[in-house]
Amino acid sequence: MKQWSVEFGDAESLAQFVKKQGIDAFEKVLVQVNCGVSEERVAERVRTAIRHALPQAIQAGATSAIQFSGAKVAEGRIVLGITAFEKSRIELFEQSFPESGECDYGAIVASLARHIAADTKGILLLTNTVHFDIERLVKESNRRFAHIPIFGGIATDTEPFERFIVFTQNRVYAKEAIVAVVLSGEALNVSCNYFFDWEPIGREFTVTKAKGRYLCELDNEPIIDVYSKYFGELDEEKLLQLSLAHPLIKNSKEFGPVARALLEFRDKGGLYTGEFVEGERVQIGFGHYKRMMSRYEIIPEVYRAIPLEAAWFYICISYQYGYLDILDASASFYKEPEKLFGLVTFGEFSHKEGNNRFLNFTLTRVALSEDPNARIALNLKEVEHDPKDELLATLSTLVASSSREIMDLNRFLESEVQKRTQELAKLNEELERRIDQEVRKNREKDKMLYHQSKLASMGEMINNIAHQWRQPLNIIALVMQDLSLKAQIGNLSTAAITHAEKKINDTLRYLSDTIDDFRSFAADGEYVHPGALEVCRTVKEMIRLVSIVLEDEKIRLKLTMPEREAMVKGSPNDLKQVLLNLVYNAIDVLKERKVKDPVIKIEVKYNRNRVNLIVRDNGGGIEPELLDKIFEPYFTTKYKARGTGLGLYMSKMIVEKRLKGRISARNTRQGAAFWIDLPVMA
Repeated sequence: MKQWSVEFGDAESLAQFVKKQGIDAFEKVLVQVNCGVSEERVAERVRTAIRHALPQAIQAGATSAIQFSGAKVAEGRIVLGITAFEKSRIELFEQSFPESGECDYGAIVASLARHIAADTKGILLLTNTVHFDIERLVKESNRRFAHIPIFGGIATDTEPFERFIVFTQNRVYAKEAIVAVVLSGEALNVSCNYFFDWEPIGREFTVTKAKGRYLCELDNEPIIDVYSKYFGELDEEKLLQLSLAHPLIKNSKEFGPVARALLEFRDKGGLYTGEFVEGERVQIGFGHYKRMMSRYEIIPEVYRAIPLEAAWFYICISYQYGYLDILDASASFYKEPEKLFGLVTFGEFSHKEGNNRFLNFTLTRVALSEDPNARIALNLKEVEHDPKDELLATLSTLVASSSREIMDLNRFLESEVQKRTQELAKLNEELERRIDQEVRKNREKDKMLYHQSKLASMGEMINNIAHQWRQPLNIIALVMQDLSLKAQIGNLSTAAITHAEKKINDTLRYLSDTIDDFRSFAADGEYVHPGALEVCRTVKEMIRLVSIVLEDEKIRLKLTMPEREAMVKGSPNDLKQVLLNLVYNAIDVLKERKVKDPVIKIEVKYNRNRVNLIVRDNGGGIEPELLDKIFEPYFTTKYKARGTGLGLYMSKMIVEKRLKGRISARNTRQGAAFWIDLPVMA
């Protein structure tokens, strides 16, 4: 194997170089092209010149922002890396991406796999793709042949990074494509490694809006705003430049720590060289100058153990932004710069630990040899650092260590927050459980209080019914006695029997209505979805239940209500219970205070979509300091000696919870007034 690195001038000078070096005598030749001019016509001129000078050669060319000529960094040049193989095979694979629609990455890798043999040692892969997902292509290759190293990268361009070209001896690809050279042979030795010398700094950001390679937001902020916070106000062009020097670094499950380069910026989002997943964490990175310097310090030690007849380097374009001195210093170690070829890329392919990787911001080194004993000649010298390098190395170490300390602190704080959040969640769960228990207890208590209050009202009503039935039963007994006497004296006529029957039936109907009213009120059961009640009708039914008490106590009842009916959502028994409590309380007060000409007034009136029921008495009213307490449970006064203090409390609960209304009490000039406000059904 032999390697030459030569700067291209024109076709004639290339032909002379090939003839002088005897390259045309080799059957298997690979020509890599680092083209510093991103123009199709230039690539076509170079391709044609190589075909004339070396018609047997396989070409793998790409545009590149930086060239390495004579181990020196340059721009705008065209440099050829010519490798002649003596014991190995090389085979070309080239594939255009579809101009529109989805790409079948699995099919592309399957086609490439057909060129792989048992003794394949490596694959050189170049591409100019921007919009197609090269990361998926590498992942797919790992599923088929992860053991075979893939190396190379994505073509670059000088600013504003618009034209990326790859080409072969067959054609020039200005549109997106891949070019692969499969290297095989038992004698061939390929060593591939990479250096990732970029350090994440500052806080971690969460990807909050992304779709594949298109990243929009970090921590719910546009990416340009995130960068502007750290580097000042930016436009799109400055953001593209800055993101090359300071990429986004994340941890990939398949590739490990990786950085991702921004290729395009549009619609407040950026197209990157790799994918982002919403929820994953990323950081802004910077070049760790100290680690970069250490790489060329260990060059002599590394290359003593590696068989090497040709050295290829694929270097991230980010080295152009502040790290070219390191590349120059590295190149000075090699006595034979003609054995070196380098290409600057937007993303690098490399291999480590049995797995192919797609990275950014790395330096990938490939050493090739067909002779296991071959070694490259090196300049063994002491490394001399100028003050600028020493300062940058110190600053990079300081920034890296400070950033790690901050990250460790942040992770500790996040861990503490997570721990406290879990504790709070458990506490909230326990609190919710206990609240639920208390709510159930309160519901049971309310049901018990309601039942207790209802039983008290039923007790009053049983007395009323017993009292109401005495006179009707006496009437029936007198009618029967009258019929018996008339029958004994022979004076029982048909008319008398008919009259007696009518009177007994009327009386029995009265008794039956009384029983129905009581049974309706006494009906109990679980309170489920309420129906509807007619307000005026319900008030009338309630009055029948207390009419006998009012007659006995000589209390006048004044009822005022509209002719038309109003419907309210709820149970009639609930409204009856409330009204009975209010009327019984009024009766107790009027009796207790021995009011002359006692009166209870019940008024029903409509106010737009509301119904108001007002129960008034002329018993003198409620002590002002007690008005705010009368609806409390178990609260009673001398004016309510009859009850247990549950009546008004349950009335309030029924009105508010079941009837969805409001109840209030106030004093008038004559006595107390209770005001019930209910919504009318729509």
